[in-house]
Formats: sequence, structure tokens, C-alpha cells
Amino acid sequence: MGFQKDFEGRISGLLASGAASLAILAGITGCGSDTAGDEHSKPVAAHAGKESAATPAKGPLDVAMQEKADQKKGFSLRDATGLNRYVSPAHAEKFKVCFEKEKPKLSAVILFAVRDSEACPEKVGAERKADATPNVVGVRLRAASDRLVLAGYTPQRIHVDITGEPLSKERSWSSTVCEQSPAAGTPFSADLEPRLVISASCHKD
Repeated sequence: MGFQKDFEGRISGLLASGAASLAILAGITGCGSDTAGDEHSKPVAAHAGKESAATPAKGPLDVAMQEKADQKKGFSLRDATGLNRYVSPAHAEKFKVCFEKEKPKLSAVILFAVRDSEACPEKVGAERKADATPNVVGVRLRAASDRLVLAGYTPQRIHVDITGEPLSKERSWSSTVCEQSPAAGTPFSADLEPRLVISASCHKD
């Protein structure tokens, strides 16, 4: 539907703004809209190559992104764990860097990160218990989408359906999520594609 394209466009625009735009200026999109879906559908190991090539690194992700941009390097963001979660450049201040891997031929670097509240794994791609999908029923779409993205779901794989009366783009973002799939509490999986049903007002029969 048209709204789904608008939803993806809004998220893609968000990812290309602020700190994320630094990667674009450096020549390589940091988890941008054109590559995020494909990149994050592959195992982390495929990005990491030989794990010994990734060196430990510490510090806030947003600071690391700024530093790489100042060095005129491009960068790509990856989950440091084996969960293959989406690392959102639009929420970089909520992540920290655990490892980095230089790509000299591209004048770029891969930054492996986890959320601030988590401990870094011992190595890139280490196993970790999957997060629970957050409960977003009763939450406005804008906030619900942010919660799902922070949980690790790729923006381009989050689908939105509208029920009831037609909604304008502006009203859609402030509309309430009436239903969600997967259900709250479902273990995160990069293979899942969340679906949200929104309405101006949720009514139960």
C-alpha cells in the first residue's frame, strides 16, 4: 500500500539524517535505506570475515561515527552479537562500540556495537539470548516503530496496515497500534517481519 512506502521512506529519511548522514558524506552509507534490508539479512559472520581481524574498541557509537567521519572514513554498523540485530544510526547515542574492523581499500571501517545497557560479547558474533519483542499495542505508531527498531528489527521489514477509516500520512504517525505480530514477548529473530495494525481508534467487539 502507499502508506507502507511512506513508512519506509520516513524511516529511511530518519536514518539518513543527523549522525547517519556523516557516513553518506564519507562515501559509504552507514546502514542506510538502500542496503539495510539486504545487509542485515545475512549472518554477522559474513560481514566480520575472520573474527581475528576485528579489534576491540570502546566508546559511544555516536562519538565513534563522528570520529570516523572526521577521519574521512566511511563506516558500516553491525550487531556485535550473533543475533544479527539492526543497529540504528538514528539512535546511535543509545549504542556503544565493542569492536571495529578496518577496510583499508575502501577507506572505511565496520563498527560492531550493542545497546548501552548490554555488555560487549567476548568476540564478534558470540551467542546471546534473544531479546523479547516489545509490547507496542496501544502505543502511537511513531513510538512503536522506534521501539521495534531499537529491539533490532530492520525498518524496511516492519509492515503497517490501516484498519477503519482512511488516515492521512500525518494522522497515521499519531495513530494507535491496535494489533502486532509477532506478539509481545516473542524472542527476537532477524528473520521475522513485524506487522502493525493501526487505527484512529482501536475498538474491541
